[in-house]
Amino acid sequence: MFNLVIFDWKRTLYDPDSKDLIDGAKALLAFCQSKNIPMILIGKGQESMYEEVKKLGVKKYFKEIIFAEGAKDPKLFAKYVSSNPKETVFVGDRVRSELEIGNKLGAVTIWVKQGKFATEEPENEDQKPDYTVFSLHECKRQLKTGLDKAYGKAYD
Repeated sequence: MFNLVIFDWKRTLYDPDSKDLIDGAKALLAFCQSKNIPMILIGKGQESMYEEVKKLGVKKYFKEIIFAEGAKDPKLFAKYVSSNPKETVFVGDRVRSELEIGNKLGAVTIWVKQGKFATEEPENEDQKPDYTVFSLHECKRQLKTGLDKAYGKAYD
């Protein structure tokens, strides 16, 4: 069972070029919420990103939202990973950033291989995701499959 999903923001759920959510983002977030899976949003950005989250109507889905400038700090993520790291899922579009951090922390990682970084292949074992999907709709199916396996039945 997953007890937490940590989402990357830019280019995973949000397209900074169009300033809109990526197709399937709301359905994925609503699915996790319907299964009572807490969600954390961690991404790069300044105060304006908090406003985008609010404007796009997704603030309500997240237990916590954190935006910071610069390289992603593993310490920021580590405090959210449970004593059983495999119960935490990292969802992101960059194998060389949030997914590498997730792997190093022992979490389950899902690479949403879409957009700008879709061709950025892993350079080492720490960057290889547990699962690769090509859309947020596929990501939702992957999370559901994980729940189905945990419960040994269809988890609707």
